[in-house]
Amino acid sequence: MAITVGTDTYISLADADTYVADNYVSTDTTYTTWDNLTDANKEIYLKKATKKLDRQILRGTKAVSTQTLEFPRALYSNYSRDDFPLLNISLNGDWVIETAVSQYVLDAQVEEALGIVVGGATANDRLKLQQQGVKSFKLGDLSESYGNGISTSYNSTRLASVEAKELLRYYVAGSVGIC
Repeated sequence: MAITVGTDTYISLADADTYVADNYVSTDTTYTTWDNLTDANKEIYLKKATKKLDRQILRGTKAVSTQTLEFPRALYSNYSRDDFPLLNISLNGDWVIETAVSQYVLDAQVEEALGIVVGGATANDRLKLQQQGVKSFKLGDLSESYGNGISTSYNSTRLASVEAKELLRYYVAGSVGIC
């Protein structure tokens, strides 16, 4: 089953492949791992990444209430068009309304898909242990200790890719004022 831009992905498979080719050296593990996947598996990872991006706690609201995915966004702001040179936006009073999904989001989706596929096994095993409340473990001379367990809700919004997190920093809600 093919992915559909705007329904279950932000970026097409062809554009995701181009992003990887343009941003990773062909001998890089990330590049080779992605390149060795079947198209069907790449689509699965892109869908997973879309779901992770859409589970982030985001500023603003959907640009159009009937859109399926969370992006593009409408953000309450006192900025001007010049403050967002890489975004396709319109201004409506104090609202910045994106007219298309930004390149930041497209790049973040691919980076998150790569983070899931490349960082998967080890990172997810550690997260599962922490989620289960494991404080430490030892295997031969290797030992690891963790702080408090991670809640299921936190784990479901945690991104696998630091790069994706950085690309989305404009959109992710921080603290909010209480009136």
